[in-house]
Amino acid sequence: MPLSRTGPTLWRTSVAKARSVSDGMQIIEQFLQGKDGPRSCEDIIYTSEDFIAVIDGESAKSSICFDGQRPGKLAAQMIQQVLADLHPRASYSQFIQEVNLSIRDYYAAKAIDPKLKAVGLQAVAVIYSRNRQEIWLIGDCQALVDGQLYQKARPADQVLAHMRRLIAYTEMRIDQKKPAIYFDQEDSARLQILPWLVRASEFANQSDSPYGYAILNGDPIPADLIQIIPVGRKDSVEIVLASNGYPELAPSLEASENKLQELLAADPHLIDQHIATRGQGQSASFDDRAYVRFRV
Repeated sequence: MPLSRTGPTLWRTSVAKARSVSDGMQIIEQFLQGKDGPRSCEDIIYTSEDFIAVIDGESAKSSICFDGQRPGKLAAQMIQQVLADLHPRASYSQFIQEVNLSIRDYYAAKAIDPKLKAVGLQAVAVIYSRNRQEIWLIGDCQALVDGQLYQKARPADQVLAHMRRLIAYTEMRIDQKKPAIYFDQEDSARLQILPWLVRASEFANQSDSPYGYAILNGDPIPADLIQIIPVGRKDSVEIVLASNGYPELAPSLEASENKLQELLAADPHLIDQHIATRGQGQSASFDDRAYVRFRV
């Protein structure tokens, strides 16, 4: 059965063309939205007869670009190409190895200083392998399998989100400003935690710390930082893969979007209901977002 579309017409990207697959994979709905428009979007949805994935390029924390692109966007594109070339029976460890080779080869070809890794090519991903019948959760993307949520938040981000909230509330009290005025021009609290967001990359792919987290950046990733979700053989399993641009993932795109819009209306600065390392600002949301729902 070839990949097919059904459901809402909220399309921002096209479904990749695919050949028929023996046991069937049906795309129900998908959606891609850049917080600042499509050109700067660092999320990618990838679909083929063997893999369905959401790839989330790391948000830029500096002004550095590679070949005219932000590092997160370039990293996401490189991972997309790895999936396109990957053997259908490849394991998650072989996938990571291929991604790391691509990143390291790029650094070598461009003579890029490895010390820039903290602000260099980085991305996370959640991938369904049809042949392996499993989902690979690498980083802070999300998956729903028949309604059961799987996610792995980055520990340091949770701490720094609360730090941003503390700074914001302290400065608003000192300056006697309401949130609308405090956040009107720039997020001062975000700027103050930004150096720590970069420094926290010391824990990337390090499993010997409570702050360790998985990220595709050219380095090996310890197995205990990766979540492998088996998808058993049943008549039908419904799966949602999404980036962390959805603070509350729901079994349908409409419900997920509604929850996000309700949050942005109630707490656009993300300092109360959903504490985050940045708010909506002047953007369409606080982060790029990608959502794909399918049946296998």
